[in-house]
Amino acid sequence: MATREEVIAKLKELVDPHTGINVWDMGMVKDLAVTGDRVSLTFEMTSNFCPVGMQLGVALKRKLSELSMGAVDIKVGNYLRASELEALL
Repeated sequence: MATREEVIAKLKELVDPHTGINVWDMGMVKDLAVTGDRVSLTFEMTSNFCPVGMQLGVALKRKLSELSMGAVDIKVGNYLRASELEALL
């Protein structure tokens, strides 16, 4: 199981290619909860039409799967293809 701090450190490894800033510091991760072996969060794009939204979402899931967690639940917000991305995650 990972701690909240370890999850945040992992989120800071994912950098938005357009801004060069990590998704945590950009405020793209909302409602982060780490309970036991479960992580849940909302991933909000900075734009409804984010051109790299799908890639960022998949990369986010991949980063979090590097932690020893039983489940990673990601809800996608503020994104035109949110339901499609959530299905992938």
